[in-house]
Amino acid sequence: MAGDVHYEVFFKKNRKASWALHEARDDRDQAIRLAHSLVAKQKDASVRVTKETFDQEHRKFRSVPVFERGAEMMGAEKEKTGEARLPCLTPDDLAKPHARDTIRRVLTGWLERVQAIPMELLHRPDLVESLEASGTELQHAVQKVAIASASDSDAGVHGYVKQLNELVQKSLARIYKDGRDNRLPEYPKKADFAEIAGEIHKRDRRAYSLRAAMADRLRHEKKYGDKLEALLDMGDNLPADEDARSFALDEVDSYIAEVIAFDAGREALLGKCKDLGETLERLACLFDGDHSADALNLAPSAAKRLARKIKGKEFPACRATIAGCILKDLERPKRLRPSSVRDEVRLARDLASRLVICADSTLPADALIKAFASRSARLLQPEIIDELLRHSRGADEELDRLIALEENLVGESNKQKLAGYIRSTLGSNQADAWYVRGDAKPLERLAKLTSQQAKVLKGGYPERDKLELAASFDAMGMKVVDDSKILNMVEGGDRPALDKATGLLRLATGGALPIGKCSADAQARALRHLKSAVGLSEAQAEDGRPKLRQIQGMLQELTILQTKSA
Repeated sequence: MAGDVHYEVFFKKNRKASWALHEARDDRDQAIRLAHSLVAKQKDASVRVTKETFDQEHRKFRSVPVFERGAEMMGAEKEKTGEARLPCLTPDDLAKPHARDTIRRVLTGWLERVQAIPMELLHRPDLVESLEASGTELQHAVQKVAIASASDSDAGVHGYVKQLNELVQKSLARIYKDGRDNRLPEYPKKADFAEIAGEIHKRDRRAYSLRAAMADRLRHEKKYGDKLEALLDMGDNLPADEDARSFALDEVDSYIAEVIAFDAGREALLGKCKDLGETLERLACLFDGDHSADALNLAPSAAKRLARKIKGKEFPACRATIAGCILKDLERPKRLRPSSVRDEVRLARDLASRLVICADSTLPADALIKAFASRSARLLQPEIIDELLRHSRGADEELDRLIALEENLVGESNKQKLAGYIRSTLGSNQADAWYVRGDAKPLERLAKLTSQQAKVLKGGYPERDKLELAASFDAMGMKVVDDSKILNMVEGGDRPALDKATGLLRLATGGALPIGKCSADAQARALRHLKSAVGLSEAQAEDGRPKLRQIQGMLQELTILQTKSA
């Protein structure tokens, strides 16, 4: 007699690596598509998809290969003979945070449909009855946990299935029995939470009792948004006794954290956001406890109420959940601002600045840097760069936009990639046409190159790329100098030699010539005039000494500039 079917995707990175279960899917086509995507990313990788059918008669899974690809086909898997050992042994263990998080992950679809959370499920007989009547939801959840547990042990899946089923049945039996025996405290809709929590704390101090009472109160609220408001009301009405207050506050914090761990619960808290960027703005305000921020003006009232609580350091579990949501959303492939690359870049910078300032053990700075580096990499995709440069009036503006992007990127590899885009743009025919033969005056074009080179030298590019870019701007400057003969014009005429030297050095030190061969050429010409017979004669004259001191000062300044760029 055949039972339920799922498909396991096995992955092997290379010939030396071992086979590992990557993921299990209920749908065959989805499993095969996942296998194709995995093997496409690494040429030495191998994948295999097996159809797993649970045999009810023999209480074990039957495995049949349905798909194989890659450098090495998978050999027959050895039968696992170890003993299954679950971390949860009693119904009370299922109420621990890690176990509740597992329940949330494997029952997300059903829990979101009924707008409930694991804490309610563990304390409400009516919810348990609804879950059992839903069909195969509970059995599928057990299988998912069993598959994941077996992949990291020497025990087979069926061993874990058996243990999990026993644990689930014990838990269900306890909830039903406690309900029949009236051991689950009631919480009428208009009752005072402080009194109920205080009485439970005084009577038995069991978290199970208070959680059951809170679950009974939430039974009257059918939507996550209504549950959040009810829970926040509880948080505003805590017992006066310090111990009872702390006892109640911890449970309210845990309940709200579970609600907002669901995508549907988070949407109920934040409201409908126009894009991922707006979602992250609101989450950042919540994490920082900034209840007066403009970003929360259009959010439901629950968002501002929760921000006030976080500001008062009352809800650490909620803050930790929000931190996890922030990191998860930052790593999503979706754009922050799909309508505008410039707005996206600006928002990413603002978010990074804000979150790094308030980073702590809950939201570590290194995790933030990693997340923003990943998002920075997406900004450098060719289609995004094309959109960024669209409608630029010329190559000079394209370079300005690319250079401005650098301060908004995180990660050395991303800045190295940006340097490649800048080199490519500067070496294009369009750039050559604008800078060398453009309509603007030669000194204006040279000043633009000098300004762009200075920004690159101040940037955070890898040292090698920074020097190469600076040399590229200097090389373009030399083309302008040679084509326009601008330095020859400065040297021309009947002016005194010291004045010619001063004019050349002013160009080199005043931001009109890029640092490198351009400034060195101007410096060499100035020294030639200074050392000429006419120049030496002028330097000895009374009115030549102030000019000489000025020239010496500019030479020192130029030396400093050249040293910094070397």
